[in-house]
Amino acid sequence: MKIAVSILNCAYNEKEIIEKINASDADFLHVDVNDGKFLPVPKTHYEFLHTSTKPLNVHLMVTNPFEYISYFTSLKVDEIIFQVELDEDINALINYIKSKGVKCGLALKPQTEVSTIKSYLPLLDAVLILSVNPGKSGQAMIESTLIKIDELRSLRNENNYKYEIIIDGGVNDITIDKVQGADIVVSGSFICKNGDIQAQLDKLRL
Repeated sequence: MKIAVSILNCAYNEKEIIEKINASDADFLHVDVNDGKFLPVPKTHYEFLHTSTKPLNVHLMVTNPFEYISYFTSLKVDEIIFQVELDEDINALINYIKSKGVKCGLALKPQTEVSTIKSYLPLLDAVLILSVNPGKSGQAMIESTLIKIDELRSLRNENNYKYEIIIDGGVNDITIDKVQGADIVVSGSFICKNGDIQAQLDKLRL
């Protein structure tokens, strides 16, 4: 299982946390992008990301993803993920991201069913399951969302799809056992608010 570290809520400034993640064995730096429309409290600058030596896993929680794609594909981006609940042409967004040479994924809010994205699954490199309501770090995992892991694994196996399954929300040393069917976990406050970044990562890898 791979681990992506989210810096939405951490005990350090941006420069310090990037340096600490660079020095760790984290697999990705997870970046939540919010325009203040899809969710409240916008974050408007990401210039510090160029100092990351980890591949960037970017989650666009915005109402118009097209406005952000060119900027983030100019960085060291491994993957761009956006919300399926948008009133946008999902196929056009997927194709546009892939045309930039970047992997593409869709994210599901806790209340959004896997059936919503079945037609897109052949095109995807990742599906991100939000196991908390988006917008606030440090929430408890909504365990009823974890059934989506099994649903997505079954669909992948039955159809030979290639997407990775990502869990984002409430991942810590207690809940990690509940999400072993995922390929990637995103963990934020558990890793970034507890001192030793590597020690916290080690707890998730046991």
